[in-house]
Amino acid sequence: MKRRVPVVYNDRDTWFHRRDPRSKLGVFVLMLLYLYLAPTWEWMLAMVVIGIGLVAVARVPVKWIGALLLLQVPNVLGILAFPAIQRMATGGSAFGGNFDFGLKLALSWQAALLISASLFTTMELTEITDGLRGVGVPELVCFTLEYVFLLLYVTISDLFRIMDAMKVKGLGIETKNPVKFARNMPSLAVPMFMSVLQRSNTMMSVLTMRGYSFSNEERELRHELKFDGGDALLFGVGFVVLAGTAAVNFGVLTVPGLPSPTS
Repeated sequence: MKRRVPVVYNDRDTWFHRRDPRSKLGVFVLMLLYLYLAPTWEWMLAMVVIGIGLVAVARVPVKWIGALLLLQVPNVLGILAFPAIQRMATGGSAFGGNFDFGLKLALSWQAALLISASLFTTMELTEITDGLRGVGVPELVCFTLEYVFLLLYVTISDLFRIMDAMKVKGLGIETKNPVKFARNMPSLAVPMFMSVLQRSNTMMSVLTMRGYSFSNEERELRHELKFDGGDALLFGVGFVVLAGTAAVNFGVLTVPGLPSPTS
């Protein structure tokens, strides 16, 4: 059976999908700044809750977001569970030491994952790069981003095709067992390398023929950029949240129900 290459974009018609890519990219930047400015783990927990709400609004597939969260389990165990067990083994408290910092770090990863998923699953690759062009990012960067992601998707597709061809010849590759799959990777290395070499020049020519260019003067937007009231609301709320967090972090403001760095 032919395997389907997974893609990030989720084809829906939601409030998030209708937003201008520039506003979503702006919110992504604001989220990154928030992760650095949030004073305590409670603030990170609040952002995780917001992220869950955004995921629901963007209608991110449950299996997709569940798989991403599952990949975070080793990180959470390494940051929280194992150090807590070690402290308990030495007679200390499980919640002592740097537990608060570890919890803040673990929650920050979950918040970043949830919010990023709610933003980037609502944008096609060309929407992302058109948004970058709309905020003045050089065409060389936009072209390179499109090229790399397209080459990645094609390479994964070729990998599945090669595995299917080998299976027909009786040389099936084990994909369910990670250890066996890793052992079989050398047999895929040579055909994959040749496939990338063959694809790279062809893809560069195809992208150039479709109007992609390194020149800012010749660049062409493939999506209409329209910053409306919904975009202003999305970015404005994000900016207010970031500004309030910065004010709390520097001791200028206090928020009921959320601790400050000095409390």
